[in-house]
Amino acid sequence: METEVNERVRPVVLVGGRSRRFGRDKLREPFGGGLLVDRPIAALRGVFGACVALVGDCDAAVAARGDSHHADRFPGRGPIGGVLTALDEFGCAVFVLSGDLPCVTEAGVRSVLGAALADPGAAAVVAATPRVEPCFGVYRPASAGALRRAMEQGRLELWRVIEGEGWATVPLAASEAVNVNSVEEAERAGMGRREAT
Repeated sequence: METEVNERVRPVVLVGGRSRRFGRDKLREPFGGGLLVDRPIAALRGVFGACVALVGDCDAAVAARGDSHHADRFPGRGPIGGVLTALDEFGCAVFVLSGDLPCVTEAGVRSVLGAALADPGAAAVVAATPRVEPCFGVYRPASAGALRRAMEQGRLELWRVIEGEGWATVPLAASEAVNVNSVEEAERAGMGRREAT
C-alpha cells in the first residue's frame, strides 16, 4: 500500500461524540443505504484498506462497523482526547476523520494525506475549508505533547491547539468537511429522516 512505502499511518474514525444537539445517536442515522458513520469509514478504506479503527465510546452497532474498536482513554475530553487515544494506542501517525462526515470522499482523504506525506516535518497536517478542520487530517506522534498539555490545561478546542502550534493546513473543498450536528444539518446534507419503529 502506498502509505506504507512513505510512512506508517493508521486510519481512524472518531466515534465518541454524544450527539447532544442531534437528540439521538447521529452516527446510527440511515444514509446512502447504510449508516452515517459508514461514509468516513468507506473513504478511509478506499485509501488504506480494511484497517480502519474506530476510537471512542459508542453504541455496539457503530463499533461493529469498523475493522477494530478502541475505547476512549480520555472520556469527556472531546476530539482532542480521541486523537490522543489514537496516538497512544498505535504509536504512529494517524489519519483522523470524525464519524459525522456525510460528504467525505476518498479523493479528499488522498488530498490531505498527500500533503502530509509531502511535509514530513509537520506534527499535524489538517484540512482547511478555509476554516481549520481539526477532525480531518494527519497527526504524528510529535503532536502528542502539545495536545496533552492543552488537554491538561482544559483547552479542549482542538483547532485552537493547531492554530497556536502553527501546524500545516491543506486546502479542501468545504463540502468534504461538512459535519452533521443537528437534524436540520442532516436534511441539508441529503440524509433522510429516520423511519418510525
